[in-house]
Formats: sequence, structure tokens, C-alpha cells
Amino acid sequence: MNVWFNKSFSVTAAQIQALAGTRYVAHASHTDPTHAVMHATPHHFLEPRGLVGEAYITWMQRMCEARNLDVIVAAKERERLADHVDAFAEFGVRVVTPASRAVQQHLERKDEFLTAWDPEILPIPRWTTFQDLASFERGLDELRADGVRLCIKPARGIYASGFRVLSERPDRAAFFGGQLYQMTVTAARELFAEAPFEHMLLMHTLEGTERSIDCVAWQGTLLAAVVRRKEGASQRLEDRPDLMEAARRIAARYGLSGIFNFQTKDQHGTPHMLEINARASGGLYLSMASGVNFTKLMLDAATGEQVRLTTGTVGLTVAEHKAARIVEEPQGVMS
Repeated sequence: MNVWFNKSFSVTAAQIQALAGTRYVAHASHTDPTHAVMHATPHHFLEPRGLVGEAYITWMQRMCEARNLDVIVAAKERERLADHVDAFAEFGVRVVTPASRAVQQHLERKDEFLTAWDPEILPIPRWTTFQDLASFERGLDELRADGVRLCIKPARGIYASGFRVLSERPDRAAFFGGQLYQMTVTAARELFAEAPFEHMLLMHTLEGTERSIDCVAWQGTLLAAVVRRKEGASQRLEDRPDLMEAARRIAARYGLSGIFNFQTKDQHGTPHMLEINARASGGLYLSMASGVNFTKLMLDAATGEQVRLTTGTVGLTVAEHKAARIVEEPQGVMS
């Protein structure tokens, strides 16, 4: 069965490699010929640069017909692809998207997500939004508390883009200690003096242990979850029934299908929800060390196989080890 992973992040290479020896044949595409996914499978092809929207969907339909593709694991334009699941099904192609377009957009908009979140699943830190200097100042007045640092981040974004912990005055030790995600309140005021800008979140900074929970589900039913506790350069795969239950409730609440992730951080020993990402996390390959084959579980469920809740090995300490990869051979020998 031919499975297409369209343009995505580098962690997709690990998902593709997990299909070795299965009935699934991975095909990958990207605009960058040197990208990791283009070297994870011999079945790869380039995507046109700058192609987006409905034109991209039409191109995908042509590729499915030309290359005899059976399943699409949606990444680029995944929100839009959710509207075209039935259209692809008409010519025999299954499209795996996390949820409807509306649900995906809801999870991407962190302010909307936090407003509607059920704190009985997991509590959340105190937070507010701002979109100009005046609302930033109001948020500071509202959230300041003794012994609590505040932080900012975009209401929509990936990884740590735009995230900063605020300090009242410059911290030389933090500066020379390589703590890159700090900013003084004065600098933030200068940054946000000119409006408009995209909605930002202002939140209490949680100072406890951070965890990343990688999950796979199908139509709201959890198939597997692995909890990673971050410990500097390494991470620990934990046995956490409370977070497994949270994963089950999250999958059901949003009707999720495929691989997703949520992030927590402790406050006084209690995990608090930070965000849900309706996609594979950048650290999914670390959770795969548990023995859980997230990609195969997703595809088995998508193609109608009976899949039961799967558990992985816990208690492992895992770490990343980078390696060089040749992406282009020399055209000649220089003398």
C-alpha cells in the first residue's frame, strides 16, 4: 500500500523509517531536495515551490493518480485537506488529517483553545491576551504576583518562536548563562509600542518539570501515548497513568485521528496544560524508542484494521545523537 507523506518537518523521516518491513510503502515529497524526508525513502519527488491553497490540492490529486498513491498523511495544507477527504475518497485515496478544519484551527489559536479548555482534564496557568501596549500593561497589572515570573508567546505559532520569559531588570547571569528566551519588561514595552500585531498571550510561567506527551488516536479513540519528561540533554520515558488518562480525554474531546502531541509543565508538582499540537512533535522519534510504532498504528487504523490500545516500555532514558548525511556527491575532483 502506497502512503504519501507530503511536505512536513524533519521528524517525518523517523515516521517513514518506522514503516520498514511493513505492508506500507512510504512516498515522500518536499520542496527541498536535501530535506531529511527525501533520504528516508527511495520513493520521493519534489513539490513545486510556492504552490498553496486549492492549486496545491489539485496538484496533489494529480500526483495520487500518476503515482498510484493509496493514503495521504497530511502535513502541508492539512487544514484545507480536511475539507477534501470525501473528494479524495471518490477516487480511492484515504486522507489522514487530525480533525476537521474547524477543530484544527481551534487548537492552533491558543487563546481560543485556552478559553474553551476543560480544566478538569488538566489545570492551566493564569493567562490573558494582548494586542497593543495598553492591553499589555493591563495584563501585567492583572497577572503580577509575588514569586511568579510572567512569559509571553504568540497566540499562534510553532516551537518556541516568540516565546520569552519576562524579567523586571536585565539579568547578567542569565545572559552569560545562555538563557536565550528572556526579555526585560522594558524591552517588551519597546517591542509592543507600535500596533497592530498578532494576538499575544501573557501567562504565569510554570517553573516545574516539563513533559511532552506523544499520542496516536483514530476518530477520538486513543491508540497509544508515551510521556517524555525533559531532563536537560536527555529525556525520561515515564509511567504516568494520570497523563495517559488526559491523553484519552483529549483524543475523545476533539475527535482526533493520527499523531498528535500535548505539552505540560508542573506547578507545585501538578501537571498543567500548555498546548495541544494536532501534528507529530519534533521529539516523536524519542518516544518511538519505547517500542510504540506510532506511524503503523495510525495507518492500520486508517485502513480499517482492528487496533487496540498499545503501551510502550517506560523507565528508559533517551537522547538524540546527530549524524552527518551526504546530500550531494561531488561533481568532480579538485586538484
